[in-house]
Amino acid sequence: MNLGAGIPALDGIRGLAVLQVLTSHLHVIIGATPFTVTPWHWFNKTLDPGFLGVDIFFVLSGFLITSILLRDMESRRTAMFKAFYMRRALRLLPALYVLLIASFLVAWREGFPMDIQWRTTWHALLYLNNWNIQWNFLQKQDDLGHLWSLAIEEQFYLVWPVVLTVFIRTRFRPVGIMFIIALTIMVVAWHRRELWYDGVSWLFLHLRTDTRVDSLLMGSLFALLFRYFHFNGRFLNWIATISFLVIVYIKYNPGDSFIFVGGFTLIALLTGVVVLGAATGTWIGGRVISIRPLRVLGMISYGLYLWHALIFRVFARHLHSGPQSFRILLALAVTAVFVTASWFFVEKPFLRLKDRKYGHAAQS
Repeated sequence: MNLGAGIPALDGIRGLAVLQVLTSHLHVIIGATPFTVTPWHWFNKTLDPGFLGVDIFFVLSGFLITSILLRDMESRRTAMFKAFYMRRALRLLPALYVLLIASFLVAWREGFPMDIQWRTTWHALLYLNNWNIQWNFLQKQDDLGHLWSLAIEEQFYLVWPVVLTVFIRTRFRPVGIMFIIALTIMVVAWHRRELWYDGVSWLFLHLRTDTRVDSLLMGSLFALLFRYFHFNGRFLNWIATISFLVIVYIKYNPGDSFIFVGGFTLIALLTGVVVLGAATGTWIGGRVISIRPLRVLGMISYGLYLWHALIFRVFARHLHSGPQSFRILLALAVTAVFVTASWFFVEKPFLRLKDRKYGHAAQS
C-alpha cells in the first residue's frame, strides 16, 4: 500500500491526536487547572490528559517515516538521504520560522528578557528545546515550551535513517531488525522506570529523548510489521478494537506512577496495533475516524500544534474578564485564523515544492 498517497484513517488518527493536545491546553486560556475547565468532572477528564495526543503522534510519526524509508530503500532511490532530509526541512522549517518570528515580536512587545528568548529560540531551531527546558528550567520561554515534542522527533530522525540503512544494507532480516528494535524499546522502558524510582522529576522523564524514544521506535516496529508481514483481517480488527478501548480506559485512569514505570510503552504498543489496523484497512474503527472533520484536523495538525500554545498564553496574559466559555471560543477562533493562514500561505506552497522536487510522501 502506498502511504505516500495518504490513508484516510491515519489522517483521522492524527486529527484525534492533535485534538487531544489542543483540548488538554484549554485550561491555559482561563488560568485554570487542567481538571477544572468545566463544571463537569467527566468532561474535564475527557479534555485531559493531553500526553496521549503526543504519544499517538510519536507512534504515528515513527510508523510513517520508517515506512517511507523502507519504500525508498527497496526502490533503490538515488540520493535517498538528501531527499529525506530536504522533505523534512521543507515540511517543518518554514512554518516554524514564522512562529519563532511571531514569538519574538510578542516577547519584545511584552518586555520579556531577550536573552532568554534568544536562548529558547536557538534551542528550538536546533530541535533541542526538550533539553533546554531541563538545562534552563527557571529561565525558559514558556510560549515555546510545547516544541519539546518536535525536538524529540527530529533528534530521532537525525539518527534513525542511518541506522535503518545499515540494517538493510548489511542484509539483516526484518525479524532481526524487529528483535533489535523491541530489545531497545525494553531497555528504554527499564531506563525510565529506574530514573523514576531514583526520584527524577516526572517532567524531565516526560521531556527527555532517552526516556521517550520508545514510542517512536514502537511506530518503526509496526512499520516493519506492516511492510513485511500479513495479518488475518478479522483477528487484527478485534485486537485493534480492544487496544483502542484500553487506550480510552488509560486516558480516564492514568494512575500516578503507572505512566512512568511502563505505561508509556504500553500506550505505544496499543497505539501501534491501532495504527496497523488502520493502515491495513481491517480495523472497523478506521471508518469512524476517517470522517472529514478529523481528516482536516490531521491535515493542518502541524500548524495547529505550532500556534495554539502561543495564542493561548497571550490570551491568558491579556484577557481576564468575561465568561470563560467566551474567552475559550475567542482564543480558538483566533487560533483557527492563524492556522488557516499558516496552511495556505506558508505550509501548502512549500509542500508543493517538496512534492515537485523530492517526491510525495505522507506527512508526519
